Amino acid sequence: MPGSVQTAVYPATSSRAKLLAAVGVVAALLFTLPFTSDMPWVRLVAKPIPVLCMALWMAWLPGKGRFQVAVLTGLLLGALGDLLLELGDQTFVLGLVAFLLGHLAYTYAFLQDSRQPRWGWAIASYLYGAVAFFILLRAGDQGAMMVPVAVYVLVICTMLWRALSRLGSPGVPARSVQAGVVGALLFAASDSMLAFKLFVAPFPLSGLLVIGTYWLGQLGITLSATWASSPEMVAETATIPLPFDGEG
Repeated sequence: MPGSVQTAVYPATSSRAKLLAAVGVVAALLFTLPFTSDMPWVRLVAKPIPVLCMALWMAWLPGKGRFQVAVLTGLLLGALGDLLLELGDQTFVLGLVAFLLGHLAYTYAFLQDSRQPRWGWAIASYLYGAVAFFILLRAGDQGAMMVPVAVYVLVICTMLWRALSRLGSPGVPARSVQAGVVGALLFAASDSMLAFKLFVAPFPLSGLLVIGTYWLGQLGITLSATWASSPEMVAETATIPLPFDGEG
């Protein structure tokens, strides 16, 4: 069939998807269950596997465009960041850089669907980042980490802005838009909780909440790229009425 290279999208119920999901869930349990808390090597190996499973799914997706390649790049950078953060304080900044580059990759991906400024979403996104950063500053002196954290906040807010800017874009599958927005919001929430835990004070279930929202955020962005590549969903465009749905 002419053009069939774009129509074969692995269904969520395929054996390959089930295998990747099973491996990812087992790895997530190994990382989060209490009995592995004293097994650093188990945690080091297990932590990046859920995101690597998402990356494998994206790598095997047929008919990839720039959106999907950019998301695949972001997932691989995220897995690298997982390893670097788990190694300890000595590689924390390198892990931060890996995630920063991943957010730039996701920003590039979201720009493939919409480059309209949508200034309302920009103001909302950067206002969220400014408030979060102000809370960190009020918590105490961040020392040498102040500038890296500020740059990171700027980049993730940009990624969130561009995810939100896809809302209402004509010709973009609604499920892809919604998954991308949920993924970006969860990613931002995870990073905010992590920063609060590191620079302000730990809170109950902080570790589980940080990693759980992070994995779900990555999954949302992965699904966004998957559904964006599915031609049968293009007719289901994102026409949700929202307060910042104007042209500029």
